[in-house]
Amino acid sequence: MWRMVFWVAVILGAGGCLASDPVGSSVRAENGLYMVVDLSGGTSASNYPVSYLSGVPSDGWTDEYKTTKLVMRRIPAGTFTMGSPSGELSRSDDERQHRVTLTKDFYIGVFEVTQRQWELVMGNRPSYFSNTTYYQTRPVEQVTYSDIRGYSAGTHWPANDAVDAESFMGRLRAKTGLATLDLPTESQWEYACRAGTGTALNSGKNLTVIGNCPNVSEVGRYWHNGGSGESQDCAPNTGTAPAGSYLPNAWGLYDMHGNVDEWCLDWCETYPEVAQDPGGAPAGTSRVMRGGSFISLAWGCRSAGRSVCGQDCRCIDAGFRVARILR
Repeated sequence: MWRMVFWVAVILGAGGCLASDPVGSSVRAENGLYMVVDLSGGTSASNYPVSYLSGVPSDGWTDEYKTTKLVMRRIPAGTFTMGSPSGELSRSDDERQHRVTLTKDFYIGVFEVTQRQWELVMGNRPSYFSNTTYYQTRPVEQVTYSDIRGYSAGTHWPANDAVDAESFMGRLRAKTGLATLDLPTESQWEYACRAGTGTALNSGKNLTVIGNCPNVSEVGRYWHNGGSGESQDCAPNTGTAPAGSYLPNAWGLYDMHGNVDEWCLDWCETYPEVAQDPGGAPAGTSRVMRGGSFISLAWGCRSAGRSVCGQDCRCIDAGFRVARILR
């Protein structure tokens, strides 16, 4: 029922524009269910054009949207229960359930940022999985929080949302003119991942076992369905999977479980009893990562699962997706 309410709200908020447009057609700025950033000009481009779509293109999300274009989905503001219930298999003590309200709509990547998208923005290829035949649609990894936001201004969240000019987010902001492009907060990430579910996985299913679980195999790449046995030059049947290889959640977001751990903005903190637009602890030593990765067992890929890493940590399973707050 809540999804129906959201769709009505989108249509009304767009003044009827979305209701009459064919699926995949362009719509007025910020009215679109999807936002698309055209990165095809690469590092030499003076700008990255931004457009909006009312729905998924008729031929689906082709590789164009995983390489030369960056596609993001609008997520409605709302309240949800963050964390895991006491009976969830392999639950950790730091996952205490609490109510979180997000007061602003936001966009978030339909896919994790891929190696080709990183290359077009930054001009380099930092990832471990470097096979030239397959690299473009695989998620970028071996990128640090500081690579993404910067080693100076970009380290000060939540005091401010500034980023360094030569960071990934700095370049993306400058060439799109969108000043709120950033990593998602931890609460935004979990809200987007769950898409209304309260189960361990965003498919509406729970784990059957903590290691090799068929329910996880449906929604993401992890240790037991291709994550093991990887080599630097491997084809994507092992190691990381091409973006969008598994089932999406109800909001059409892919790879929220497994593939690569995803950086969030927040310093790690103990969850409060209730929160509104939380930004994490004011200071800390480790940033939050979410979603698990190709080297995770099933328990590490849960919607509520949390991991942490120093913001200069460079790992073969550390990647991210882009978000944008609407103010």
